[in-house]
Amino acid sequence: MKTVVRIIAILLTMTDFNFEARAADPTIFDKVGPDQLAYSAQNMDRSADPRVDFYRYASGGWLQRVERPERKIAISAFDFMIEQTKRDIGRVVAKAAAEAPNATKGSPTRQVGDLYRSYMDVARLDALGAKSLDPYFAEIDAIGSGSDLAKWLGRYPTLTGDVAVAAIVPSADRIDATKKVLYLASGRLVLTQEQVYEDDDASPRIAAYRAFVADSLKLAGWEAAKAEAFAGTALAMERRMQKAKMTPAEAVDPRAAYDPRPLAEVQATVPELDLAALARGIGAEPPEIVVRTEPRYFPELSKLMKDFTLDDFKTYLKLRLILRFMPYLGSAFDAPSSALNKALVGVAILPPREERAIGLMREYLGHPVSRLYVEATFSAETRAKTSDMVERIRAAFLKRMETRTWLTDETRKAAREKLEKLSFKIGHPDRWIDHSSVEIRADDLIGNIVRLSRFSAERDVARIGRPWVPDEFADNSHTLPIIVNAAYDSQKNGFEVPAAFLQAPAYDPTGDAAANFCRVGAVIGHEMTHGFDSGGRLFDARGNLRDWWTDKDAAAFEKEAAKLVEQADAFEVLPGLKARGAQEVKENMADVGGLNFAYDALLAHLKDHPEDDRVVDGLTAKQRCFVSWAQMWTLKATEQSIRNEVMGDGHPPGNYRAQAAPKHVEGFYEAFGIREGDPMWLPKEKRVSAW
Repeated sequence: MKTVVRIIAILLTMTDFNFEARAADPTIFDKVGPDQLAYSAQNMDRSADPRVDFYRYASGGWLQRVERPERKIAISAFDFMIEQTKRDIGRVVAKAAAEAPNATKGSPTRQVGDLYRSYMDVARLDALGAKSLDPYFAEIDAIGSGSDLAKWLGRYPTLTGDVAVAAIVPSADRIDATKKVLYLASGRLVLTQEQVYEDDDASPRIAAYRAFVADSLKLAGWEAAKAEAFAGTALAMERRMQKAKMTPAEAVDPRAAYDPRPLAEVQATVPELDLAALARGIGAEPPEIVVRTEPRYFPELSKLMKDFTLDDFKTYLKLRLILRFMPYLGSAFDAPSSALNKALVGVAILPPREERAIGLMREYLGHPVSRLYVEATFSAETRAKTSDMVERIRAAFLKRMETRTWLTDETRKAAREKLEKLSFKIGHPDRWIDHSSVEIRADDLIGNIVRLSRFSAERDVARIGRPWVPDEFADNSHTLPIIVNAAYDSQKNGFEVPAAFLQAPAYDPTGDAAANFCRVGAVIGHEMTHGFDSGGRLFDARGNLRDWWTDKDAAAFEKEAAKLVEQADAFEVLPGLKARGAQEVKENMADVGGLNFAYDALLAHLKDHPEDDRVVDGLTAKQRCFVSWAQMWTLKATEQSIRNEVMGDGHPPGNYRAQAAPKHVEGFYEAFGIREGDPMWLPKEKRVSAW
């Protein structure tokens, strides 16, 4: 239930792991500077008129000067921070690997070092190939009934940390965030860019999918004809699964994914899938009530299980097992991934193995590696200064909340309570998850992954029905301290800012106040606003899904949100491709709120610290605020990656974010003398005043 700024560090798109400086490659650097999108007047194009093209004015110098390396899908301020973080983690992991043989068993150093060594033993992994999966293939071969299939589907997450077809999994109850309950979840698909499944059969992307599946099966020992035939079967199955899932726009409303029902009632909608066996597969007793997360998926799965044979599903499970462990089966399995990446995002070069090891650590040993990273790189001073900024941003939000004329007193009081109770965590958890009981061996990579997956699954199941205290910084996609991101969780009514985000170019403890407030400060405000966006507003101060709005206020809010939908729908991201306002509305509202609060907090700071209210490079502090915001969201990316983001992501692309949110901040018009009739002018009646 996380809402993120932007997360780029996916395993197959990580970039070159190299400690040398290369002048021709802006992603390899010794110090963060203008080329890495640290705020700088050098990145501007002063020949552009900010009243006409603010994006070019703020970032045109960088866009003209800096080239995207061929091996990179995108470069942006976030990518540069990811590059620096990977170098820091690389040093930490290499040190742990050297010290592991003499380190205490179960310590972070021993576990991180041994997991790394098991991954770097390429000769052993190449010799094994897919043979490490033979015991699990044998278990799948032994499936003889629908009940057996359901039990193995339930077991699959305990082996892999993934969900295939369907699973019953524990998570926080949306109406009582102090409890963990069981959810019936749909499975992930082979492609994370799920809109690809909507392409027709002649699409190059569909051809790439089929080749990827067939080549992966062949490498695992399937005969060519059988592998190629099953690629068509897998595509047919996954197209139907994808079509039955909620669209990104539908998923904006959290109520759509919370449908608690008696288990027997849900069982009747998918009689072919034994839900009791599915629960037992993960080690849980079948619940009386299960929360259904997809309104259309399970009736369609019922039809799918009639239309495809048990053998089809068994082969599909083998495929998913191969693909889940593919990065760990030896170097021969790199080629299909490279080819698929080229087709989907325009980059075929896989990063060196040392760097891919970071993805392994993040996925399965997140807290131990994060602990070593924090100890090596993160300062208490940064934590204290950022915490102070959070309180300044919250104060600006509270003050602004009192001026919202569209709110009734009743709803304003509840909103104020929620904001006052909102929690935040900076940098790292106060208490780390203890993995010391998990056996990590330097000669057993697949076994290590399975044992770590089982540890996490059993830990979650053990907390069902007990008072639940959520882990901090534990989401390995969004909030580990090693992830360049920030995330709000509606069920915690709080947000976390990982240590990796609190570095240049997002944050410089000795840098310009205007840049810091309108970069990391605006991100902090962004996360606060998520508690009051189109989805977050439906949770109360305790993190429970409860509508605390009057009908009048809800209608007024939706009217404000509609302005953001209209604004995005009119923006052409690429020729012929418009932004998607309905699926991006939460992020766009968070950007508007965050930048407004940051600007107000900056004004308060300048009043207290007049020495920071100065002209630098011909720009006032107010002007530097908006220019620094725009530069932070500036990017160069492949056309395929931008299209993927627009079609399937709730986050709008950076070139939109750089210039859309400022149009809703009154100070933007004052700072640059923008008047009615100027291209950058947004009529007042179209500006959002929600927060």
